[in-house]
Amino acid sequence: MDQSGSLLDLIRALKKRVLNGGEINLEEGLQLIEVTAREESAEFQALLAAAQEITFHFNSEEPGLCSLINAKSNMCGEDCGFCAQSVRFDTRVDRYQLMSVEEVVAAAKAFEKKGARNFCIVTSGGELNDAEFEKVIEMYGRLKAETGMNLDGSLGWMTPERVQRLKAAGVRRFNDNLQSSREFYPKIVSTHTYDRRLETLRVLQEGDMEICSGGILGMGETREDRVRLALELKPFAPHCLPMNILNPRPGTPLESQPVPDPLEMIKTIAVFRFIHPRANIKLAGGREINLGSKYQEMSLRGGANGLIIGGYLTTQGNPMAEDFAMLKRAGFKPHAGKKQAETGRAEPLRALDPIS
Repeated sequence: MDQSGSLLDLIRALKKRVLNGGEINLEEGLQLIEVTAREESAEFQALLAAAQEITFHFNSEEPGLCSLINAKSNMCGEDCGFCAQSVRFDTRVDRYQLMSVEEVVAAAKAFEKKGARNFCIVTSGGELNDAEFEKVIEMYGRLKAETGMNLDGSLGWMTPERVQRLKAAGVRRFNDNLQSSREFYPKIVSTHTYDRRLETLRVLQEGDMEICSGGILGMGETREDRVRLALELKPFAPHCLPMNILNPRPGTPLESQPVPDPLEMIKTIAVFRFIHPRANIKLAGGREINLGSKYQEMSLRGGANGLIIGGYLTTQGNPMAEDFAMLKRAGFKPHAGKKQAETGRAEPLRALDPIS
C-alpha cells in the first residue's frame, strides 16, 4: 500500500477509535500532524472531515463564544516573549490599574446585547493582590445579579481558597493557558516554570472549577511541540481550549517571528480535535490576521467549534456580525443577540490577546 493509502487508513481508524470513546497516543498524533497541508491533498481533506465529524459527535451545533475585557493592562512582571503586556518590553500598550466595577459591568452588558453569552475578566500579572481580588469578587457579584451571562476569569496564579471564593461569586470557568509544550516553554519564558502553570491547573481541577486552557501556535515551535502541548492538556480535560496564533507584537522578543502557514495551523487544530474530542476548541488571538475569513471558516469545518468574539486584550477583532455569519456558513447555530447588526470593527475594550 502506498503512503497516501496508509495515511487515509490511519485517519479512518483513529477517527473510529475516538468516536467510540478511545484515545490516540503521541506516536499517532505525530503521524497525523505530518499529513501534507495542501488543499488538494486527499489526506488533508480527510483529516479535516474526520475532525468535523468528531466535533459534531461530541458537541452541539451551538458554538462556544467568549467575550472578554482587559481589566488590568500592561502590568505584568513576567517575560513571556509573545506578550505585549510585560513591563519588561517597550510595546506602547496602554497601561492602567484595575478598572472600576462600573466599567466592567457596563462592558459585559454591551457584549450581552450583541449576542455574547460568556464574559471573561482578564488581568495582567502573575497574581492579584488582596485588595484587587476583593474588587474582582465585587465585579462578579454585580455581573451575576445584573446579567444572564456565564462568568469566567483569567486572573493569574490561583490558590485553593481563591478558587472557592470565585466559585461562590458565580465564576464558572477559569483560564490558564499552557501556551506551548514543556520542551519549548523555556525558549519563550524565563521568569517562571512550566510546572508553575501546571500547578494552577491542578488547583482548578481539585477545586472543581471548569478549566479553559490552550496555547499559541506559530512561535517557532515544531510540529512535535504542538502535539505534546495537546497531550500535556489531556489530563485536565479542558472544557474550553483556546487556540491562539501568534500575532507578533512590536517590542516583544517575537516581533520578527515569520507568519505561519495557515494550512499548517488548520491541520494542527484538527489534530487537537482528535486528542480533545469534547472540548470547545476556540479560535482566539491572531485568527483574523493569520487565517483571514477563508481559513477561519475552513478551520471551523475541520475541528474548531468556537471563537473569541468582540476583540482581544490589546488588538482588534472582527465585527461580531461577520463572525456570526461565518459560523452559520460553517454549519453552526450561534445565538443571536438583540443588537447583532453592528458593522464596525470591534475595538479592544481598554485593550480587549488572550495570549498574555
